[in-house]
Amino acid sequence: MKTILLPLLLILGFGTAQAAPQPPDVAVKETTEKMRELIRQNHAAYVADKSKFYVTVDEVLTPRFDVRYIAQLVLAKSWRTANEAQRTRFANAFKNSLIRTYADALLDNYDSVEAQFQPLRLAADANDATVRAKLLRKTAPPLGISFAMRTDNSGEWKIYDVIISDVSLISSFRGAFTAEIKKTSLDGLIQRIEQGGEFLKQAAPGA
Repeated sequence: MKTILLPLLLILGFGTAQAAPQPPDVAVKETTEKMRELIRQNHAAYVADKSKFYVTVDEVLTPRFDVRYIAQLVLAKSWRTANEAQRTRFANAFKNSLIRTYADALLDNYDSVEAQFQPLRLAADANDATVRAKLLRKTAPPLGISFAMRTDNSGEWKIYDVIISDVSLISSFRGAFTAEIKKTSLDGLIQRIEQGGEFLKQAAPGA
């Protein structure tokens, strides 16, 4: 699980919203050093108060993702039959569980990954793009990573899927979550995610 999601968190890091929309590759690139510098400056404080770090991750990382659209893609058919309260509860539970699960690993390994980005060819009127990079790790072979991005209503680029070594985050979670819904229910899935534990780790790509 860490093989897939830790590099993702490390490379996206702590991007903040800009005054004007940035090209998708610039939006991803500029967050890398910002993230490392923020942890360098506050590492001891974050280790001493993990809840503070969780809040920081939520405030500055979540805006880089299209959380609601990701939830829709992951739930697939179940999204269409879910009511609004279930949709919101699922999206929040999924996001919060990922943050809680990987914040500790992020603190421990924030300086262990470098990224080499490939040139991006993007039409002026494009509203969907894929940003590709290679993750160089100190203690493991390189990983290929792609960020599927689209523009939101304000024109800002948001990530809606991540593919690492040809493994889609959305597709992997969708299969596991669909199986859990069939076994229990959508509310049962949401409850398991909210409870944390090993379920999300087992459902993730590379588990």
